[in-house]
Order: sequence, then structure tokens, then C-alpha cells
Amino acid sequence: MLPTVNPEVLGETQTCPAVGYQSASICVPVTVTPFAQTGITATKCCGTPVVTPGREVCNGMKNGSCVFTITQDICVAVPVEFGAVATVGDTFVSCNEVSDTNICTGCDQMPPVTPEIPQV
Repeated sequence: MLPTVNPEVLGETQTCPAVGYQSASICVPVTVTPFAQTGITATKCCGTPVVTPGREVCNGMKNGSCVFTITQDICVAVPVEFGAVATVGDTFVSCNEVSDTNICTGCDQMPPVTPEIPQV
């Protein structure tokens, strides 16, 4: 049988881990910047070409473009990961009973203490 060692002698701190849960609504601004890419263009010749001898002055705008607008409703799926970093603030203690005898026996059978929430 191994001897029992008091953890206080070893300088170890005993802890009782606990887990708390926080329900929260998270808000984050999301900017959706639309873009458009052209697909493969299709060119259809309308009529027969006209061939003119010599140099002819062309009508229209030099290096110009023809502009038109297409409107399309779209739906964009935007995956967003939400998370949170938890930090602790000042600690508060509500002291309960003190005794010179072991009052921790059966403490796991006691109903939990409802903490008072300090008013801000």
C-alpha cells in the first residue's frame, strides 16, 4: 500500500472544475460585395459583310464600347463562424457556514446555491 501524501505538503493547489454556459445573440456586420463574370460570348453574324475598297472613315466612337445593363436577383450563401473569447473579471464570494469539523461531507448532495447577481 502506498502512503497517502497531503497535496498541501507538495505545494499543489486543489481545484474543483466547473462549466458554465452562456446563451447569447451575436451580431456582426457583413458586407457582401457583388461581382460579375461574363460567360462564353456567342457572336451571331446578321447579314453578309460589306467590303469597301480604300480607307473609309468609320462612324461611332474610337475604341468605344456598347454598354447595356442586365439585372439579376441573386442569393449568396455566406458562411460565417462565430466565436467568443472568455475572460474573467473580479471575483466575488458569498461566505457560507464555517466550522472546525469537516462540513464538506455530503456537500455533493446539497442543492446548489443560487448566486446573487450584482446590480450594475
